[in-house]
Amino acid sequence: MRTYILTAALFLCCAPAARAQDPAPAESSEIKGYYDKAFGYYVAGDYPKAIENWNLVLRADPKQTTARNMIEDARKKMAGTSADLKGTFTRLLDRGRYADALLKLEELLGSDATNPYYIKVQGRLRKISELAPARQSSSKAWKAAAEGISAWLSEKEDRPFAYDALRYAAELAPADKVFGRLIAALEEEAPQLKLNDSKPQNSGLLDHKKKMALDHIYDSKYYLAVKELEGVLRLDPTDIIALKRAGSVYLQLKDYRQARRSWQKALEISPDDAQLKEYLEALDKAAPAEGAPKTPRQAKKKG
Repeated sequence: MRTYILTAALFLCCAPAARAQDPAPAESSEIKGYYDKAFGYYVAGDYPKAIENWNLVLRADPKQTTARNMIEDARKKMAGTSADLKGTFTRLLDRGRYADALLKLEELLGSDATNPYYIKVQGRLRKISELAPARQSSSKAWKAAAEGISAWLSEKEDRPFAYDALRYAAELAPADKVFGRLIAALEEEAPQLKLNDSKPQNSGLLDHKKKMALDHIYDSKYYLAVKELEGVLRLDPTDIIALKRAGSVYLQLKDYRQARRSWQKALEISPDDAQLKEYLEALDKAAPAEGAPKTPRQAKKKG
């Protein structure tokens, strides 16, 4: 109750200042009515109705910063009360149960009908669940596709990676037509993905990304190379060439820990690779790992 009183005091202090900017008396009266209703719902704990009325304020006057701030505050309170529901929604997505996740999302929209993320992801999830109600197997292709769908639906959406992941899935299982349909749905939503794609038609996705990384290395564009190689390793963590090149790029960036980690992982996969052993030996001399025993020469230099 004390929290409501403090919020009320803040609201009453801020709202008049915001309303004072309104140019027309009739509009001021209308906005005041929305504010009064919104705050009444807010105090009663009916946050969806409060948000609905604050959105009416913003529709009448987009400069009403008080309404915008109160919407954010109400959403934070709703997030606390709907955390279990959202957690269930996230778990369903992680398990690839897209049709079930859509039903849970509609429950979330029932409690927060104006949440921009819920509204945006609802349309996407409808398309996906129509094409693939659930992840169909634990194959490598479906694992890649699930990674792509997760990136597509995430609050921190990554549509370029989603595009790559779905195309990689289609390469791995060309007979499974659902991947092509998912790719088409993503291209329809984001046509620039296809327009900006430089991959030759007959080239494999991962091979193309590794070649792009190599071109960036030759041009000393190391951060762009890292981005391409991280995309490859996200889809295939055991790709030896990508791990080798990633280690080389990190070395150029003086990120010795990541360079060592990349090469060590590659060596675990390919323990007889003499080149990797040479790389790691040279790195140990140039930048010993933390906690590694120092050679007498290093100790003497330090002293």
